[in-house]
Amino acid sequence: MMASDHQLSAYETRRAQNIVRNNKRLRELGLISTLEEERSNAAAWGVLSEKVISEEDQTADWKPAGSGETTATSSKRKRRAVSEKRHVKCPARKSARLQGIGPEGDDAHNLTEEERSKERQAMIQECRDARQRAAVRMMDAGVEKAAKENPTATYEHCLMRVRTMNKAGLLKRVKAIERAAGKYCVVKMAVFKSCLQDEGLWDIAEEASNALERLKGLQAPPELL
Repeated sequence: MMASDHQLSAYETRRAQNIVRNNKRLRELGLISTLEEERSNAAAWGVLSEKVISEEDQTADWKPAGSGETTATSSKRKRRAVSEKRHVKCPARKSARLQGIGPEGDDAHNLTEEERSKERQAMIQECRDARQRAAVRMMDAGVEKAAKENPTATYEHCLMRVRTMNKAGLLKRVKAIERAAGKYCVVKMAVFKSCLQDEGLWDIAEEASNALERLKGLQAPPELL
């Protein structure tokens, strides 16, 4: 379970909720993998889980028998300790997303090149399969609707563009999508990120992933399906 809403400001809570909702939609559309979704959600809510916070509360309450510490002093220590924990910054998304470092300091960053390559290929295949399922659902909903809103069709067009652009142009495209921040900016950036991953352009895909994280917090996903 992620950290509860009361630990965040109203703005931070709304942002985290937007990210979670966008992640759910993007995974359904095959634009992010389950692993990417989990890491993004964890980063959105912060590095602490409810279990860690609960244990910190209990530890702050404990004092040796006969210590003579007052309840007020204990409470102050508790609030200070929990507050310090809650203000721990999330790790950089560069590591969390593409270099295998999990949001809670796991051992994923120790992956070998072969293991990282297998993880990336699994992510790509998972997304491809999900995009095919999404395409079928869109076609079942009506050809006209699918033609207008099917992210798979957009994906094929984007992939063609990625294959004809140089790295400088691709980086400019990432910045352009983020600056525009239109209604479908999250889907557009996710499509672009996935195309870059499909083409093995992981360094630029990392830039797109970072921009995607920023965009996901701005707005809830529009209804596509």
